[in-house]
Order: sequence, then structure tokens, then C-alpha cells
Amino acid sequence: MIAFGLGKGNGRGLGRRKNPHPYRKSRSSGYTPHPMIGPKSLALYKNRPVLVLEVRDRLEIRLEDGSSLRVRDKDLEALHPGPLAALPRPAEGGDFETARGMAEPGSLLPWAEAADLVFGANGPAEVLACWKEGLEGRRFRLAEGGLQALSDEEVAKEADKRAKKEGEAAERAGFLDRAKAGRSGKAEAAFVPGDERFLAELEAFALGKSQKCRLAGELGLSETPEGVHAYLLKTKRWDEFVNPHPSRAGCSLGTPKLSLGDYESPLPRVDLRDLKSWAIDNAWSHDPDDAIAWDGTHVYVHIADPGAILRPGDPADTEALGRGATLYLPEATYPMLPDEALTRLGLGLAESSPALTFKLGLSPEGAVDSVEIFPSTVKVRRSHYAEADSLLGSGQAPELDALAGLAELRRERRVAGGAIEIDIPEVRTYVRDREVFIEALPDTRSSGLVREMMLLAGEGAARWAFERSLPFPFYSQEAPGEPGEAAAGEGLAAQFARRKLMRGGITGPSPGAHRGLGLPFYAQATSPLRRYQDLLGHYQIRAFLEGREPLDTDEVMRRCATAQAGAGATRTAERASDLHWSLASLLRHPDWQGPGVIVGGGGPAWQAYIPSLGLETRLKLGPGRSLDEEIQLKVARIDLAGLESAFEPA
Repeated sequence: MIAFGLGKGNGRGLGRRKNPHPYRKSRSSGYTPHPMIGPKSLALYKNRPVLVLEVRDRLEIRLEDGSSLRVRDKDLEALHPGPLAALPRPAEGGDFETARGMAEPGSLLPWAEAADLVFGANGPAEVLACWKEGLEGRRFRLAEGGLQALSDEEVAKEADKRAKKEGEAAERAGFLDRAKAGRSGKAEAAFVPGDERFLAELEAFALGKSQKCRLAGELGLSETPEGVHAYLLKTKRWDEFVNPHPSRAGCSLGTPKLSLGDYESPLPRVDLRDLKSWAIDNAWSHDPDDAIAWDGTHVYVHIADPGAILRPGDPADTEALGRGATLYLPEATYPMLPDEALTRLGLGLAESSPALTFKLGLSPEGAVDSVEIFPSTVKVRRSHYAEADSLLGSGQAPELDALAGLAELRRERRVAGGAIEIDIPEVRTYVRDREVFIEALPDTRSSGLVREMMLLAGEGAARWAFERSLPFPFYSQEAPGEPGEAAAGEGLAAQFARRKLMRGGITGPSPGAHRGLGLPFYAQATSPLRRYQDLLGHYQIRAFLEGREPLDTDEVMRRCATAQAGAGATRTAERASDLHWSLASLLRHPDWQGPGVIVGGGGPAWQAYIPSLGLETRLKLGPGRSLDEEIQLKVARIDLAGLESAFEPA
């Protein structure tokens, strides 16, 4: 009968002690060796068997691959005292199941005794086999100095876990075989029920919802969202109607499921319902938040008034701050504020609408003479650009004619102040009923009128805040670069050259000129339902008007930075989505042909713009080409996943 020595004294301290040092410091400068570790002994180093070659202050060991190391004494755990000439192979055979049945579950079974019980011998090969059995964990687990036997319940649980793992491995291997068949795109992958969880792993990575994807590497794919996207397209798991870019940009997809604040402003509203006010926008616009009017002496710009019911820190405000802006995609719109905001605050959606009105006086030269800001109630007529253009000059809307004259005066004043005008044809891309539509945006007189009135209101808001030393989200821009000969003229090439001169805008509490617009002061304040920066300005205006403490400069800066991050993600998603759907349309119409215009570069590499698609492309052309030359193009290549396209002369 073998005595294992598994009394209370042995088991009680188990798990609390650190691995014992194989060497004990003596009073002299040397070391007293552990009885089982010496030259030619078997030990563990980082859970790998090693042969101890030499024992000094540092121990020299030989690893399984034949390499040698010098290590500290505390890095080794003794297995067998030897002596050994080389690392042994683990002994084969042995009755581990009987040994487990004889041992008390959870108690320590030292290496030599475990080997004796299993093999009837306790040589280094038998000890190494016991260590390997503990490493596998089927019937024993590794413990300090030996093994611990598992109970019958633990063995059954471990067997179930291994069976499940082996089943999952087999399922994964089967999926990989099926998935690799469709990697070339020549044949559709024959996925089966149960493959969804593996495909979901690929899709999550392509959507930017996970940072790593082991499956991509196992399939031999480029471990990038674009590479996995291309695979999903090849295997027909996705088609061109899956747009991953908003998710990949980290945008919130969906309407905020929040109620607006219950704040009630104490300020009375000025009744302006007798003033004829116009909300003019694109025909497809559904979120009117600005309107314009003229009373014969002053310009009125009415803006939706969320500051009357929202306060900084409200749940809806916090959500809007994170989003930064409404996300406009060809396939959907995801608002910055809850739907309730548009229902309650949209201009012209009801018989009368609440507004924050900017009343602006202008000098004969178009300079801002006076600015008043106050809450109002207005009656707004909604219109679209084509209708408004038909009214201009017809005598049916004299107030619009007056505003159009002021708009032209203001535009000339801005140009004289250094404004850079860029006129590049734009398109609108939208998706409906699994069809992609690309339409040219018409250049209308009324759109220019509305734009000038919004710029006027932005200048007025900035001046008003500056005169009151109010911390405010001012928006400035440094002067563009010096225009060269290429930027002169009205051709499309000159428009692109001027675009390259523009510098980035700066948002912050310090006022400054917006050189690109030719304005001495400017702040974006006319879209508070769609841009957080505008909403922040409304908070500050409202606080001042109501006699409340406005947000301080540091808080305005913090909110500007946070909103800019969210709005930056929104812009990234919008640009990538527009390009995605344009390329998706071309995939469905591979025989497309149309005109392009050379707008930059030089032989043989030219940059061209395709006005009907809103796409820029590079062309390799022969000599004799020139800027602004129109050339008929056709599709050469479309890479939807990589958002790349190539065209060539038709």
C-alpha cells in the first residue's frame, strides 16, 4: 500500500503559497540546492520540460528544441532529480483512470507517487507522462508539486466540454471548407444552416463592430473590413444594397428613442403671424428649420427653437451631442434629435410655429447695422426652389424679390471681402425600392437667395454674441492659399483649383473672420435641429435672453470638440455612402457611358470630373489634352468594397 501523505497539513495551504524556490539562500554567498534540482535533473520552465545542465547562481537549462538558457532559480519547478543525459519522451500506457479512482479528489498526488501509482515506476519518463496528463486536464489537473485527481462529476463535465469544443471545431472546419469554395467568386459558397454564426463574425468585422476577425485569416482573406466586404460580395452573402460605411464610421443608426425636456421658457413670444414668411428648400426636404421674411425695412430669419424646450444635460441633448449632426444617407435619414422635435418645432408643419427670430437691419451697402434676437410665433409658407424661382420677378411675391436683391448685394459685398466662390455641379443620390437614383441638383436663383440669408443670420448671431461677451461657438476660417493662374476663370478646372486652396474651418469660443465666406464674424446658427453646433449657439442665446447663466468658455469648448467628433464621423459616413451608392448604380449599369471633364493633372495622368455622377476619377490619356476638355467615358472597373472606380475613353 502506497502512503500518499495527503493529510490536512498538506492540503490546507494549497493554492495560497507561491511556487517554492528550488534554491534556498544560505548564510554564505552560495546556494543550497533543492533536493530534486541539480545537474542532469528534470524541471519545468514556463510550463515546458527542460533539462538542467549546470547549477550556479544562474542555472543553465536545455529546452526541447536543443537551445540553452540561463535562468533564475525561482523560474524552475522540479519534476525529477535524474540523473538524465537528455530530455526523455513521456512514457506511454499507464492506467490513469484506475489511479484517479484510488486518489482522493482534490488532494495532492506528488509526482513520484503519481508515477508509481500509474506506471508502477517513477522514472523521469513516467513523471513526464503524468505532467502531460495533468496538462491535458481530462482526469487530473496540475497542482503545485504534483497532480490533483478530478471527481467523477468534474471528469464528466470536462468530457462534455471537450466534446462540445471538438464539435465546434468540426463545425468550424466544415464552414471553412465551404467558405473557401466561394473565395474566388467563380462558384457560390454552399452555406448550410448553422453557418450563420460564422458568417455573423465576418459581417461584424466588415461593419466595423469588431476589431479582429480570426476567420478572415483562416480563409486567406485580407484582414481588413474592405477585404471581408469583398468576400461577402463574392459569395453573394451581401449584395450592393448593403452599405457598411455608417456602421463602420461608428454612427448611431436609428432615431433617438427619448422624449424632449420638460423645460418651459419664461419668455413671451412676439406674434409675427401677419408677416409673410417663407421656408424654401429642396422638394424632398422633410425637416424645415429655417424661414425668411421682409417687412420693408428689416430682414427676418426665423429658426426652429429647440432651446425653448431643451437644456444642456437633458437626455436628448446628451444624445444629440454624441451624434453631432443628423445623418443623411441615400437610403435613410437618422436625426440628431427625437422625432418629437420636428413635430413640435418644424417651421410650417402646423398653422403656426414657434421660432427664434433674427431681425437684421442692413446699410445701403449691405453691412449689418443692427441685430435683434427674440422668440416668436410665425406663420410659414413652405415652398421649394423650383416654385420659388417661378415666383421671383412675377410680382406675386414682392417680399421675395426684395430679399433676392439684398441677397445679391450681400454676395457682392462678400466677394469684395475676399470670399471664394466655387461652383461645382452636384448630384443627389438616393435609394428607393432597391433602385439607385442619381439626379443633378439644379442651380436655382432661390437657393442662392436662401443661402445668403442664412449667412446673414450667421453673421448676425456672431456679432450679437460678441457684443455681449457671450461664450459662443464661433466659426472662422483662415484665408485661402494664394490663387495661381489655374484658379482663375469660371471653368470647371478653375473651380477645382480654387477648392484646393481652401483651409479647414475652426469652431471655438474665440471670434474670428471667416475668410472663405468673406465675413468678419460668423457662426453656424440656422440648423439647430440638424447640427449640434447650431443648437449649442441657441442654448447660449436663450440663456442670455432669459437671464440665466450661460455655459462658460471651457464648457463651450468641450461641447464643440465632442460635437465635432460626432459630426466628423457623420460626414465620413455620408461621403463614403454617397460613393458606395454611386458605384452600386454603376454595377447595375456596367454599360454606362457619359461625359467627363478634365479638371487637373497633366499628361499622361489627368484628373477628371463626371458631372452626371458626381465622381472624380484619374485617366491615362495621350498627348494633346487640355484642362476643361470634355471627353466621353465608359466604366473600366468598379471595386465596391474598396470604394474605387476606373474609367476610360469610350
